[in-house]
Amino acid sequence: MPYLNPDIACSPRSVALLLCLVLAACSVQPESEVNLQRLDLRVVEIAQPNALIRAAAQGDAAATRRALEQGAMLNAVSPVGTAFSEAMKNGHDLLALFLLSRGADWRNGFSPAEPSALILAARRGHNALVKELLLRGSDLEALDPDGFTALAHAAINGHLTTLKILINAGADVNVTAQGRSILMHVVEANNMLLAQMLINAGANVNFRDVNGDTALRLARRHEYFDIDLMLVQAGARL
Repeated sequence: MPYLNPDIACSPRSVALLLCLVLAACSVQPESEVNLQRLDLRVVEIAQPNALIRAAAQGDAAATRRALEQGAMLNAVSPVGTAFSEAMKNGHDLLALFLLSRGADWRNGFSPAEPSALILAARRGHNALVKELLLRGSDLEALDPDGFTALAHAAINGHLTTLKILINAGADVNVTAQGRSILMHVVEANNMLLAQMLINAGANVNFRDVNGDTALRLARRHEYFDIDLMLVQAGARL
């Protein structure tokens, strides 16, 4: 299967192409042949993972489709999660996007000790999933166990387009992660484009951590002169 850059997989046309590819890669029949009337979208608890959940966890698109055609309950919640949550947790983003398009409930299958679906999608820079989850009302400011939001993960992992999507959706650019502002994290990574985007979105350039450091102090400590100048022009102080 060809490599697909998640930063360009955002448009409706791209999403449709992704769904076709995930099926074609496993010699699956066109999705139009799936009998949508047979899908059971009820949210119910089951004692152990069904065939659909097991297939999704393994990233097996063909087995996933077969289970759906045979009437598997798409939103069944097992002790390990749902088909959608298992696909997300195991990094099968295209399959997760397919399940979401078929009516998967993105809210179930994630324990309080696990990152949400939106955080996982943002961490990996999968923009199509990020957009779909936002459209369905996913919580922008949900925190993972380490106190990171989806925006924090997008920024720290260098996903420029994902960061832009989250900012445009209204995500808070002044959240802190591990005691530092997100701006401080991207400044220390010497990522000028992300820093500029955060500043333009209203990031506090003078946030000070418990050690008294600011974004400008970090830039000067590492001799990141271009970011230093940009911060000063934005009103940053030592």
